[in-house]
Amino acid sequence: MKKQNKTQENRAESEIRNPKSEIELIDDRTQYLRENTDFVSTVFESLVGYAIIAADFDGNIVAYNEGARLIYGYDPEEVIGKKSIEIFLPNESVESGKFQEITNKLISDGRFSHEGERTRKDGSLFPAHVLYTLTRGKTGDLFGFIEIVQDLTEEKQVEEDRVKARRVEQLEQELQNLTRLSGPSKTTVTAQMFGLKPLRENVDKFNEFVREYSELLELSIDQRIFNVSHNISKNLGEIAEGLVFLKVGPRDVIDIHTAALKEKIREDTAEQKARAYYEESRIMVLELMGNLVSSYRKYSH
Repeated sequence: MKKQNKTQENRAESEIRNPKSEIELIDDRTQYLRENTDFVSTVFESLVGYAIIAADFDGNIVAYNEGARLIYGYDPEEVIGKKSIEIFLPNESVESGKFQEITNKLISDGRFSHEGERTRKDGSLFPAHVLYTLTRGKTGDLFGFIEIVQDLTEEKQVEEDRVKARRVEQLEQELQNLTRLSGPSKTTVTAQMFGLKPLRENVDKFNEFVREYSELLELSIDQRIFNVSHNISKNLGEIAEGLVFLKVGPRDVIDIHTAALKEKIREDTAEQKARAYYEESRIMVLELMGNLVSSYRKYSH
C-alpha cells in the first residue's frame, strides 16, 4: 500500500513538473479506468440495450459503449476525451447546474437513479431512466462515475397509446349510452341522434370534414414549431357541432382522423414530419371525440 501511494505521489509530482495537455490527462484517466478499476469491460461492451458512459468528476467522458452510440447517436471518437457528459442533458438542465447536483448526490450517497429527459446528437429529447454509480479504483479511491441510461421512448409510447385507447373507448361508450338512454327529443338535432349512419355514405360531406380536419392538423404543427397561436380547440368544437347535425358517430370521427392523417403523410413523406403529424393528430382526435360527446349531451336535454 505504501509503495503504491509512493508511486501515485511520484506521478503527481511528475505532472506538476511536466504539466500535460487536457487531452493527455483524459487519456491517462481512460487508461487508469481500464487498468485499475473494477469496471468489467466485457459487460460494458455487451449491454447494447443501454447507454453506459463513464466520466471523471470534471464530466469528461472516458468510456462509451455501443449502446450509447445507438441511443445518443454520437460515435465514440466524437465524445471520448473530447466532450463533457453535459452534452446529453437538456440545455435547461445544464444551465440550472444539474451536473453539479449529480456529482454532489453521488459523492454523498454513492448512487442514485431518476427518470428524466436526455438529448440525442440531433437535438431531439427522449425520456430515459438513468442510474448513476460511483467508480472506484481497486484500492477504493474514487475515480468518477458511470451513467447507465435506458431509453424509455417505446415504453412511454406504448403506455400513452393504452391510455388514449381507453379514453376513446370511454368516449364511444358514453356516446352509445347517450343515444340509447335518450328519450324522444324536443329538437330536430336531438332526434337525429337515433339511427346513426356512416358519414362515408355522404362522400362530399365526408371529404369536406377531412379537409377541415387536415387544415387544423397543419395549423397545430405550425403552432408547435413556430410558437404561434391558433384557436384549434374552437375550430374542433365547430367541427363537432357539424358532425352532430349529420348524426355522426365516434367511428366516423376515427374515419375522418385516419383519412386526414394518411393524406398528410402521403403529401410529406419525411419521417420527422410524419411523426409530428401522427403525434398532433392523436391529441386532436381525442379532443374532437370529447367535443362530439359534449355536443350530443347538450342537445339531449
